[in-house]
Amino acid sequence: MLTFFKLIRWPNVLMTILTQLVIVYAILIPSGVDMALSWWQLSLLIISTALLTAGGNVINDIQDVVIDTINKPEKVLVGKSISENSAFTIYAVLTVIAVIAGFILANSLDKPIMATVFVFVAFLLYIYATTLKSMLLVGNIVISLLVGLVIMITGIFELYPVITPVNQGAQQTMLKILFDFAVGAFLINLAREWVKDCEDINGDHAGGRNTLAIAIGRIRAARVVSVFLFGVIGLLVWYVYNYLYQNQIALFYFVFIIIAPLMYVMLRLWSSEKTAQFHLLSTILKVVLLTGICSMAVIALTI
Repeated sequence: MLTFFKLIRWPNVLMTILTQLVIVYAILIPSGVDMALSWWQLSLLIISTALLTAGGNVINDIQDVVIDTINKPEKVLVGKSISENSAFTIYAVLTVIAVIAGFILANSLDKPIMATVFVFVAFLLYIYATTLKSMLLVGNIVISLLVGLVIMITGIFELYPVITPVNQGAQQTMLKILFDFAVGAFLINLAREWVKDCEDINGDHAGGRNTLAIAIGRIRAARVVSVFLFGVIGLLVWYVYNYLYQNQIALFYFVFIIIAPLMYVMLRLWSSEKTAQFHLLSTILKVVLLTGICSMAVIALTI
């Protein structure tokens, strides 16, 4: 059982679940907008999204055995703690259950076309792990888009089925707010993907991948990411100034819990050269991604 939870990377799955719960219970419900999902339909949405995430993590581990053997041999599970066939069976079962749950959810809303979202995500996760991940920039962008999609898919399923001419303005405003957070999650995760590429350059090179760090060198790539983060910080400052300036709690949260760590990573990237240094910066960005998710609740609870 421990091997299973490690294989699906349970912290990532838990973060996905947390994201959806925060959106529903800390943003949508307190805002008073019309919502489509009952408790069991929301459960289906969370189950489907969580299982798709888990399945994507499993297929990634299957495809990354050679690379992970070089980058982090102590964490390799496939071929050691579990056979490749067993891992693939787990991936298939998780993905099939996720898609079935999505179909049930979409049909319960009388919107069967919405089930294609789950099929598309399952397909994209497989293609990402087997093909796109090896392509320069493409894999980083795709997986970061999927991170942002976790936020949007929750809003779409909760708000879209009950849009009417009367509530259209409120529903669209809420979707716009969620879109802003989805963009933030996309940008931060994209930076983290590039930092991870700097960290994993040796294994990626041996595995035949073409990452930013391999294409232009680890040091240059780190500095490109630093400049990118400068732009991200600029966008966050603009957002805080325009939307949160009068909310002191949210203001301090963004400045000290999100922007300050990003500035630290931005500056440290100019002097980082070793794998351990990039691992630390990648971990900080992952924590910032989590605090960014929690910021939705902070804003909602302090308005």
